[in-house]
Amino acid sequence: MEWQQLQQQAENYRLQLLNVDKWKKQQTTLERLIQNTKREIKHYETELIAAKKELQKLEKTSILNLFREWSGKKDELIEQRLDVVAVSELKFIEAQLTHEDLQDDLVDLMHKINAVNEDYVAQELQKLERKREYWLMQHASHVAKELTKLIESELLLKQLLIEIHEANDAGKNALRALADAANSLKTASSYSTWDTFFGGGFIATALKHDKLDESNSAIHKAQISLQRFHNELLDVQQMKHDTLNIDTDGFVKFADYFFDDIFSAWSIHSKISTSMNQISRVQDDVNNTLQQLQIKLDTTLEKQQEILTQKQAIYESDEQALFFQK
Repeated sequence: MEWQQLQQQAENYRLQLLNVDKWKKQQTTLERLIQNTKREIKHYETELIAAKKELQKLEKTSILNLFREWSGKKDELIEQRLDVVAVSELKFIEAQLTHEDLQDDLVDLMHKINAVNEDYVAQELQKLERKREYWLMQHASHVAKELTKLIESELLLKQLLIEIHEANDAGKNALRALADAANSLKTASSYSTWDTFFGGGFIATALKHDKLDESNSAIHKAQISLQRFHNELLDVQQMKHDTLNIDTDGFVKFADYFFDDIFSAWSIHSKISTSMNQISRVQDDVNNTLQQLQIKLDTTLEKQQEILTQKQAIYESDEQALFFQK
């Protein structure tokens, strides 16, 4: 087996093992997220049941409720309690949808892992590594150490480029989902304005809430897209290569306050506007992170070209050219 063939086969096996290692880390992350969503489902379900009970108590006839009704405060209290129930229900449904999406992602990931016979690939790689070492000692012993180091660095850079491209794609998907969510909220906001300032009445209110239901779906898609973007950024970060250093921790903490703000009393016009502003800020965060990725992509490509140039210098030296071209 000649040099080029040895190199190609060894690289293919190494990339397979690197992928399996990445997928197993993703598996751990997804399993942790799934456990978190299970706890959230239980929490919001309990919260929803309690809110409904409070609403039922308020609607029951009593001397206090009769007084509230007479004073005009009962409707206000019921409206407030309805808001609490609605918010709890939205969060409960969102947690359920997120759990389902994460479960689907985990199933897809397990298919990828199971498709690779890791033990076989590792054994074949060991055989090829021994053959490559033997070949280098026979034909290029004086450059063996330097060339091996360059080959290892080149392989890591190739894997890093794959991770950057995958993170970039996930980020663009997140931006599209955020744009859809913003447009959906904008539509709901227009109905809210009609309802609040122009006395749109029952029809306007019904249309507004219908649009808010659509917004809920769009916001969920944005959330899961952002979670996937976060996971891809973690893959890039875990490469631990000199050419890339992205701090994703601060970026991904948006999720807690972002969706709490959107789901809190968002039937009120001002809250819809707040949610739209929040989406805009997250869009800026995603765009800034994509810019960082592009800078690191350019740096990685430059580093890859440097290694390629060094390898070519070894391959094209007079005494080695005939051997490496085989």
